[in-house]
Amino acid sequence: MANHVSFNVWFREINDEAKARWKEMTENLKSDNYEYWMGDLWVDGKEGSPTEEQVRQYDWTTDVIGPKWAYINDFDEDSFQGYSAWSAPEEGVSKILEELAKLDPNMITSMTYDDEMPNFVGWSVWLGDQLEDGCEDDDEEIREAVFAQNPEIAEHWDHDNDEWKCDEDGDMLDESYEAEDQFRDVMYEVINDMQEEGIDEAIKAIKEYQEESE
Repeated sequence: MANHVSFNVWFREINDEAKARWKEMTENLKSDNYEYWMGDLWVDGKEGSPTEEQVRQYDWTTDVIGPKWAYINDFDEDSFQGYSAWSAPEEGVSKILEELAKLDPNMITSMTYDDEMPNFVGWSVWLGDQLEDGCEDDDEEIREAVFAQNPEIAEHWDHDNDEWKCDEDGDMLDESYEAEDQFRDVMYEVINDMQEEGIDEAIKAIKEYQEESE
């Protein structure tokens, strides 16, 4: 079974015309147990558009969306959230923005995502339909970020063997179990801070460039 990768997309700055077009696209979605097949965004019945059957084929989803499948759980005029197989639907988000940026070339969009383990987490920022910046951190980088902010937890990690400290028989120490629980408690807060800091810096750079270009 594929690992689930949760993703959250926000239209940070978007004009009314692009919002209206996004609403038109979401009207193509069909609820299935309170979730939506992402490919249905492009099934609008117009000449040249794909059919419901086509957007459910793996060759179409991998070409257009990226992962072999992707579902949307919730959406509104400013955002949408969902989950996909093995990776975030970065190509799918880019394709959405290709449509919306025709109406708002200066729209700013961000996405955060995390693998369910998590084996990796990341973020991306677009200006119009152009990917401007992004970062992906693997499990080791996540762990080091947590340890940097919580040295009392890091004391119980065996860096030589990449595992929580064990006794002579190879069994985890009680203190290691407690440290692992503490690690899990703070991990997503650290991840969220990493993602938001990266996004904020990317958006700041975009705005500074726009001001200089005026």
